[in-house]
Amino acid sequence: MTMINYGLKDRVAIITGANNPQGIGATTAYAFAREGAKVVLIYKKIERQFDDNKTDKNGADRYFKANAGNANVVENRLKEMNSDYLILESDITDENAVKEIYSKVLEKYGKVDVLVNNAADGDMDGLDTIEKITQKVIDDTFAVNVRGQVQRKQAGLMKNWKKLLFR
Repeated sequence: MTMINYGLKDRVAIITGANNPQGIGATTAYAFAREGAKVVLIYKKIERQFDDNKTDKNGADRYFKANAGNANVVENRLKEMNSDYLILESDITDENAVKEIYSKVLEKYGKVDVLVNNAADGDMDGLDTIEKITQKVIDDTFAVNVRGQVQRKQAGLMKNWKKLLFR
């Protein structure tokens, strides 16, 4: 059987929103690592109430529990795969935190090749109707889903341009 070369070997990929072991971020990290990429996982614990008795089934309680975690399950899987990885807990809505992420990645790997913007936020408390949505929900959602994405791209471009210009 012929394997497909996805061109990920030795590429450095930053993947946000990666602490949920069943989530898109973690699954992407496993796939990239399997192909030989160096994966950098960025996550933020999100504390929400959940019923521990209901976390064995699909649903909000299972999701809330997974997102309250610290990526240990994801890290253990990457270790089992003998992956080259870096895991950082950070807030991508904070411009200085984003710069720190890039500094740590460049210190360890010297480059960033791939950026997977998986982190997202939204109202999970039932306020997501146009009649009931609050300004805070709008601001928090925008901060992660838009501003955080743009800041990561800006920081990455600036670091990579500096690296290219001052060799």
